[in-house]
Amino acid sequence: MPIELPAALAPVAQRLSAMLEKDSLPHALLLEGASQFSRREAALALARALLCEQEAGCRGQDAGETEMFGGASLFGGEAPAERAIALPCENCPHCVKTHLNVHPDLRLAEGGAGVRSFHIDAIRSLRQDACILPNEAERKVYVLHNAQSMTVEAQNALLKLLEEPPGYVCLILTAPARKMLLQTVISRVAALSLGEAAEEALDAQREALLRDHAARIAQALVGSKSPYALLEATAPLEGDKDLVREILPAIRRALHAMLVKDTGDAARVLSLTDGLRELEFALERNANLNLLVTRLAALGVYQ
Repeated sequence: MPIELPAALAPVAQRLSAMLEKDSLPHALLLEGASQFSRREAALALARALLCEQEAGCRGQDAGETEMFGGASLFGGEAPAERAIALPCENCPHCVKTHLNVHPDLRLAEGGAGVRSFHIDAIRSLRQDACILPNEAERKVYVLHNAQSMTVEAQNALLKLLEEPPGYVCLILTAPARKMLLQTVISRVAALSLGEAAEEALDAQREALLRDHAARIAQALVGSKSPYALLEATAPLEGDKDLVREILPAIRRALHAMLVKDTGDAARVLSLTDGLRELEFALERNANLNLLVTRLAALGVYQ
């Protein structure tokens, strides 16, 4: 039977409706694009639709009568054409509770405004909750809004649930673009686009800021022997493992660009590049982050 979904899901309604009709909805979906508000609204609308009682087969009295009489109307003649089921129906107990934000089988976890503000503790709590059977509905739905804000550790912790989810669990992630998540996460979700991401310009701006920051650190490493100046240049990296992971190769690229322009300090630049590669290797082996940042500053003094 045809299924109608809320306006918030209009860009992906056709694909989602087909999945629901065929009962082939993936256990994990990623809603990407549009604005942050639109993604959140769409994710919650889909969650409410998945918990709606009608989705479990409650199609109304007319449909039941048609089935009882072999496709013919109770009063003779052909049965009326199929009418689409509207999800959520807004009338069943599940719809009432999701509307009031008190449904025990719907859980929303959100990242904050910070780049890595969605921490591993939230994912660990979600994984523990997912081991418990649904309270009232046939499934449990988890909305992970601003999934791009998850730390690397949080995304890795989520993989276990993505790989081996209980049959009653459905995960709905939102992000401006799938590329902002780890490839291991992307490969385990079905991505649906709500349209062009409003944050693309902000993403480009962030990349520019990262390049500028890396260039300043590279310049300090090459041109300063003062440990205080180097510590000041690297201070913003302390406590942010994801930023360090991104900026180390960016510093190497900045050093390469400096080398192309001026080969006068080639030996020093190449030595710094080797030191940066060692730091990247140490980071992947879970070296102490603050000690690693200190070692980065020390490169400019001892290389």
